[in-house]
Parts: sequence; C-alpha cells; structure tokens
Amino acid sequence: MDDRTLHVILDGPHPGAVNMARDERLLDLWRPGRPPVLRLYRWQPYAVSYGFHQRLEDFDHEAIDRLGFELAQRPTGGRAILHAEELTYSVVGASPSELFGDTLHTCYMRINEALVAFLRELGCEVEISGGEDRSEMKQAVCFKSAGQHEIRVRGRKLVGSAQRRTEGRFLQHGSVLVGPAHADLLECLQPHRRGGMDRTRLLQLTTDLGQERGRPYGPAEYDELEQRLADAFARTLGLEPDVVSLDVIDAATG
Repeated sequence: MDDRTLHVILDGPHPGAVNMARDERLLDLWRPGRPPVLRLYRWQPYAVSYGFHQRLEDFDHEAIDRLGFELAQRPTGGRAILHAEELTYSVVGASPSELFGDTLHTCYMRINEALVAFLRELGCEVEISGGEDRSEMKQAVCFKSAGQHEIRVRGRKLVGSAQRRTEGRFLQHGSVLVGPAHADLLECLQPHRRGGMDRTRLLQLTTDLGQERGRPYGPAEYDELEQRLADAFARTLGLEPDVVSLDVIDAATG
C-alpha cells in the first residue's frame, strides 16, 4: 500500500449522533500501516456536542429542542460546542509515528501545522495558545478560552480541537469557526454552567473566518473552504490526497 497517501472523506452533513459515530467508527476500523484519514463534515441539524466527562444535566434540554438543535456525546474529552457555522475536521492516524510524532503534544502540533497553513492562506494572523488556567479548564464552554495547542487570531479563539488515543492510533477532531452562530451555545446550557458568560462576551473572546474576511461566508462557499483545508493537510503532511468513502476504509479493514 502507498505510504504517501492521505485518505480524504468529504462526508457532507449528518445529524450529530451520526457524525460522532462515524468518527468513532473510523478510529475503531483504522490500523497502523494504513494511510491516515482526514474526514471533513457538517451538521444537519446543528448540534451541541459534549465531551465524555461532561454531564447531561449541564444542558437545558428544553432550549435545545426549541432551537431545533441536537445533543450528541463526543468520543473525545473537552467541553461543549455548538456545531453550526463551522468547518469540522477529524484525523485518524498512528502515534507514535514518524508522521505525527510520539506524544499528544507532537501530534497536536503536527495537525496544527496544516490548520495554520490553511488559515494563513486565507489571510489570518495565527498564533498557538500556550494554555489556560485550571479555573477555565473546569468551565463548560469550549470556546470561552484557548487550551494548550489551540489556535487563535489576534488573541481570539478560532479553532477548538480534542483528541483520543488508543493502542498506537489516535482520533483528533475539531471545529474551525466560519460564522458567529457558535455563541448560541449559551442558551443550551443551564445558567449555572455558563461561567458568568453572555453572548456578547463570548463573541469578544472568539473570532471566525467571516469576521476575519470582513464579510460572511455563504453556504455555497463551504465546499471551496473544505477543499482548501484538505489541500493544506495533504501539502503539510507531504502526502497525496485520495478522496474515498468511509465504506472504503471499512472494506480495507475487513
């Protein structure tokens, strides 16, 4: 098998539970020695995802239903995210490995290289967060602060990611904000889990690609953004992109 290939899955929109199940399935199916996989996908309807350490009672389920959102648990840790106007990526590969390094840190930073290349091509002035204090780590809102390895523009968080590692392989998935709709997450949380945050303040702490460009991205532009992100991953990793379906990964494993 060609060891210079990046399998790319352009997966389109799915409900939240389906998206998380497909990421988890990729991790379960993938084995070291196979090409790494980049999956790009969207959310229909919009969905709140929460890390496996969070509790269902943190959320206002009536508000989530009223807004037409779904609620889905991630196979990774981290805090709650409303997946709305965003590019969502997941990467599955080997760690330790020459390509992604031996540790969670080196793996995050290798993937960050691709994300940073993509964002700089769009004109964003990117920086990597050095981390957050312990009080912020206990909050429920992912985009309230930037953890170690996470990407900011002019001090404002733009990308949130989480990783799971098992038996020599990893799954990392994350959200690149394209518009401001992520701030509606606060309506989906119980008041005591909002950390004293309101929508105005959350939008001051975050930015998005539309804001950085000076005008919003329309739905028809997401395909181009996904292609540019896939190209940035392939170039950064020094791999040839090969667009496949999840069924191809399944068949190769079987």
